[in-house]
This record gives sequence, C-alpha cells and structure tokens, in this order.
Amino acid sequence: MIVAIGAFDGFHKGHQALLQTAAKRATEKKTQWAVVTFEGHPQQFLSQRAFELLYTQPERDLLARVLGIPQLIKLPFSRAFADQSPEEFFDFLRKRVLLDGVIVGEDFRFGRARTGTPELLTELCHRANLSCDIVPSLYIDDVLVSSSEIRALVELGKFDAVTRLQGYPFWMSGLVTWGDARGRKLGFPTANLVFRPEKKLPGRGVYAALVWVASCGRFLPGAVNIGFNPTFSGVRGLRFEAHLLDFEAGASTEDREKKQESLYEKNLCVFMIARIRDEVRFDHVEALKKQIAKDIQHVRVACSNFLARPEADFLRRFDETLSVLE
Repeated sequence: MIVAIGAFDGFHKGHQALLQTAAKRATEKKTQWAVVTFEGHPQQFLSQRAFELLYTQPERDLLARVLGIPQLIKLPFSRAFADQSPEEFFDFLRKRVLLDGVIVGEDFRFGRARTGTPELLTELCHRANLSCDIVPSLYIDDVLVSSSEIRALVELGKFDAVTRLQGYPFWMSGLVTWGDARGRKLGFPTANLVFRPEKKLPGRGVYAALVWVASCGRFLPGAVNIGFNPTFSGVRGLRFEAHLLDFEAGASTEDREKKQESLYEKNLCVFMIARIRDEVRFDHVEALKKQIAKDIQHVRVACSNFLARPEADFLRRFDETLSVLE
C-alpha cells in the first residue's frame, strides 16, 4: 500500500498534491493507497495554548469521502506516541500497514522533538526497499498553502483567499439549538448553531454562506451573524445564527413554524462565502431590520457569484456524498 502521511487539518491544495501523488504511485505499483493521519492533532497535545482545528474529526472524515480518499488510517496520538524516536515511529508504521511506499510533504517532521526529516525518511525507506516521494510545498500567489495560513484567513473573514488555498470554501457542521426567537420576531428567523469547542470559528461579523439543509436536500443561501447581538441587552455568550433565505418560501404560517422546528437538534453544514460587514450596535430595532434587509441582498449576490465559480463543483460532490449517507 502507498500511504500519504500527515496531520491533515482539512485537505487543502497542498495536501491534495500529496493525495494525487499517492494515487499515481499506487497505479504504477498496481496497489492501493491510503492516508495515514492521527486521532487527535499533534498540536492539541504539544501546543502550550488551546489549539483550534480547522476541521473536527467528523468533518475531516466527511471531507475524505468527498475527496475520494479510499482509506483513512488514524494513529492514536499521545505524548508517549510523540516520544518515539523517528526510527521507532517508522517501525511502528510498518507493523501497522503493509507498506509499498510513502508520500510526505517537504515540511514533514516525525518522531521525538520533530527530529525526523524527509531526508531521514527517504533513507529509512531505501533500507526497507520502499519508494519515498517528498512533495514540494505549494505556493499560490506567493502565499505558502498551509493550515496555519488558512486559520489566520478564517479569523479575518477572508474567504475568497481561503477558497483559493483549499479548493473549496471553509465550512462548519453545527447543531441547531433553541434560541430566544428574537430573529423570528424581527421577521428574520434564525437557526442558532453550536459547534465543538475545538472548532476554529471566524471572527465577529455578518457573513454570506451556503447552508446544506438535510430536510431540503440542497444548499440554501444564508445570512450568518457571529457575535453578541449588541443592539439587545441581556445577551450573554457568543452567538452563531443563520437566517436561511427561501427556507420558508410559499409556506403558510403554520407550515413555516413546522419547517423551522424541523431544524432543531439537526446538524447544518455552513459554507462561508464572504464577509459582509462588522457587527455593530443599532440605536433602534427598525434600523437593524433595514440593515438586515440590505445584508440579505448582499448575501444573494455573493452566493450567486460563488455558484458560478469552478470551486462550486465541490458543493455538488458534497451534496452527493451527504445524500448517500443520509
């Protein structure tokens, strides 16, 4: 088997270069290929600060399906695992997987204190009569494609740049919970979502998104607000709210209530398309309602523009994958 090895916090275009190399090498050797990664990101154990993931384990598993990765082999990561020497890690891997070859990026490090280099891995593979491909780092518009760069762009809400580096939009899978129904009273009902604590979220603001809704079996444009609802008093904690455009279109008052309730305790997949504006405090509710109406127009334009881009094909594959799983 040919394996591509890495932490793979998501599968950005740099990672995808490894996957393509693994598939090509497997075809040449008439064998299978897989991704070897870790159960628990190494930085979650080794970082001195709380480490936020671009993609949680369930999200990464789904990404692997969408991208056509035939097998995802997860090695449980721990401090004891990290304390292995490079040679011990290599031996552990060979016992776990029947190897024909290895694919890594040029920045790959392994073993205790990250002392294992691509050069050492090449030597170990040569001794074991295995192929070893070291894939160069990828630059797009002079920017190194890396998970850390993408995290910084997500924080800033620069989702055009994120999409260029990933090949698909940044997305989140969140559980819809009960809120205070303030959005419905304003005429803009929202789904209140909660996410796993390790999930990286964008900064406060208003965003355009495309939201996969299982009950509809399709993507809907969404106006997303991340923040503390400063116009209203008594709001505690960061809120993530999504107003789904056209979700209740044509429904009676009773049916609208039922459709809204059908979302509760379900997961929504929210693909972030563009940042619309900062979160601001309005002096009165009517001013807020007018601004939301303007935001919705921006959302429609941003989502329509995105769907004309080549990267929108990823949404089709995502939809097909989820439809099968549902």
